[in-house]
Amino acid sequence: MYGEREINLITFCSLDGVSDTLKYKLAAELAGDKPDLKKFESLLIKSLAPCEYNKLKAQYCDADFRKKLFENLDKKGISCVAVCSENYPKLLKQTADPPLVLYCKGNTALLKTKCFAVVGSRRCPVKTVAETKKIAGELSEVFTVVSGIAEGGDAAALEGALKTGKVISVLAYGFDYIYPAMNAQLLRRVEAEGLAITEYPPDTPPKNYQFPARNRIIAGTCLGTLVVSAAKKSGALITADIARQYDREIFAFPHSIGAPAGEGCNALIKDGAHLAENILDILKPFGLDLTLPKGTDLAGDELEAYELLCEEGDLFMPVLAERLGKQVYQILTVVSKLELKGRVVRLGGNVISAIKQ
Repeated sequence: MYGEREINLITFCSLDGVSDTLKYKLAAELAGDKPDLKKFESLLIKSLAPCEYNKLKAQYCDADFRKKLFENLDKKGISCVAVCSENYPKLLKQTADPPLVLYCKGNTALLKTKCFAVVGSRRCPVKTVAETKKIAGELSEVFTVVSGIAEGGDAAALEGALKTGKVISVLAYGFDYIYPAMNAQLLRRVEAEGLAITEYPPDTPPKNYQFPARNRIIAGTCLGTLVVSAAKKSGALITADIARQYDREIFAFPHSIGAPAGEGCNALIKDGAHLAENILDILKPFGLDLTLPKGTDLAGDELEAYELLCEEGDLFMPVLAERLGKQVYQILTVVSKLELKGRVVRLGGNVISAIKQ
């Protein structure tokens, strides 16, 4: 399943006590048909002290340790893609600090596809969540959608793309953990229908500094990044900034003036990001085209209500009923059907808003 160099890298990255910086210095040289740390002995001793180096070397060269390591990964349903593997994402490999190993659950063939990132803040407005699900679903017809796993914008992106199975969630911790716990079911779906990846061995718990580091994988794997919501200080903006450093395309949803969840998005647009109101705005810079389906599944009261909402934007339920010449109880069924078809969303306070096609 793995070549000798891949086995060496996976084993080395599983050892405790070696900093990421040191791993990067050494791992690229860990090739060959047998474990060998001798050429790095002085550097390792200087970094770890002699006794620690001896323990590290003994563990790294121990055939039983290696056997148990891979048996444990296999038992947990985890496969590994090392940076030297032909299955490693090409765009990610071109970045300055690609992960040495990607631990994976799911369809690793997705790592070889064209990817596009969709990210957003945890505090994502209800309508933005609905818009994100819609556009992520459309993007998954062309790209593999990549995001984190946090509630809000990230979760919406994953849910929207799951309809095609072309979805990757990048975690900031090992597979023995789930954070946030509320998204456990969503993560299980991604693992079963798409792909979940992380650069951390299974027993690595979530730590704050790992989340910004994780974002470089999201940005580095993808041709472009769409930010659907972001306050002034948001992890989604970190992803966009990294994507810009990688010379990738940046897109952002526009938000109303003064909306806290949209300040970061509007700032991105002012700084040169593409304004994205629909999937066509995203495909155009890549020279792609997509004919979107029209609302042919709507007729009668549903079509009339949807067209009115598209024209007006948001309407209070009693006002919508009045404009359509109906009683509120009559329009409730129409709105519910439109919700099920993904054409409208309730914003709270009995306000209905259209999800434009």
